[in-house]
Amino acid sequence: MQPKTSLRSPANPLADRSIDVRHPSAHTGLVAPSPFAQDLPRLGAELRQQAAALPAEDRRRFLRRLAAAGLAPLMGAGFGRAARAADADELTFAVWGNSDIDHLNQAFGKPFKRDTNIDVVFDGTGPSEGKIKSMVDSGNVDWDICDTDGYSCLRLGESGSLSAIDYSVVDRSQVMSPFAFDFGVAGYTYSFVLAYNANVYKDNPPQSWADFWNLRKYPGKRGLWKWMIGGFEAAAMAHGAKPGQLYPLDIADCVNRIGQLKPHLVTWENGNEAKQMMLDKVVTMACIWHTRAAQLAVETKGGIGWSFDQGLLCPGVWVVPKNNPGGNTVFKFLSSMQEPARQIALSSLRGIGPANPRATTGMPASLRSGDPTQPEALAQQTIVDSAWWAANYDKSMAKFTQMLTQS
Repeated sequence: MQPKTSLRSPANPLADRSIDVRHPSAHTGLVAPSPFAQDLPRLGAELRQQAAALPAEDRRRFLRRLAAAGLAPLMGAGFGRAARAADADELTFAVWGNSDIDHLNQAFGKPFKRDTNIDVVFDGTGPSEGKIKSMVDSGNVDWDICDTDGYSCLRLGESGSLSAIDYSVVDRSQVMSPFAFDFGVAGYTYSFVLAYNANVYKDNPPQSWADFWNLRKYPGKRGLWKWMIGGFEAAAMAHGAKPGQLYPLDIADCVNRIGQLKPHLVTWENGNEAKQMMLDKVVTMACIWHTRAAQLAVETKGGIGWSFDQGLLCPGVWVVPKNNPGGNTVFKFLSSMQEPARQIALSSLRGIGPANPRATTGMPASLRSGDPTQPEALAQQTIVDSAWWAANYDKSMAKFTQMLTQS
């Protein structure tokens, strides 16, 4: 990734519209211009000097940062027009781990570069809610687009950390309902599913979350995600909630029911851990991502079984941090990522589902068995309620963590 010039965003000095930032001496009346107003031309001169000393590519990036910080008017008309008119020549895409980068670049980055001559560079350090909010609050935003969950998108949007999606550029109709959010747009889908050791349970495999909780009939340890989603819904379905009527979840009841598994419960934090737990027979059943379940089924030649029955469909959501360095160019990139062929390409590389219904329809037969958005798979699943999780994540996590840590 090329280095970026750092510019922290101060409080906007142009907010007082009574000050003519080009000619502060033009004030009339008895009150002399303030020291603040007198400093603005000096600041503008310093910024112009800095911009002029930079190579062309770095200068354009610097000007875009000035525009995002509200300082472009200080640069004068010529610089201001350049900052506003130019498309970004580079966009930075924040994702979860370097293993994702090659696939995302093949499916989306390279085709966009070919179409627009705009580079997409990747940062695999992980765009957590905290990191995104901290960047925006500091005024030092390095990312243009981030991969988040639906509930994180809603929470960050509510906190003022995201730009609204420009649905005059991005096509809302090309996003699976209900995953076109005001401050984010789904780019792919995945599911939480029940996976089990077929060699242990042989001719009597578990068929439901009720079986997952039936330790007498199906002995063995159980695996759930450390961050709750999927496990809470499984607990509710195990004890009678109908798939279409899960929400609002009863937090205390879900925590109590998961607590019943506690002597036999192991939590996993990432996909590699979930996979290894199953391979090493640390657990005999787990609520895991369907991508890992499908991988395990192939690698073990059917030794791990799974299905979409009573699965939980979730979105992977693209969001744009407020005052992103690439400006509105990012929405052109988001629009290009909606193309069915590109989403199908990502599905073929990563085993995930698309978010565009046209990609679901056009999915090759060879990929349909692992696509959670195919009609036969979707009919067996519940769609996650991202709004419920956005409103209840913190208190759910507090109760869940307390249960796990109690002796």
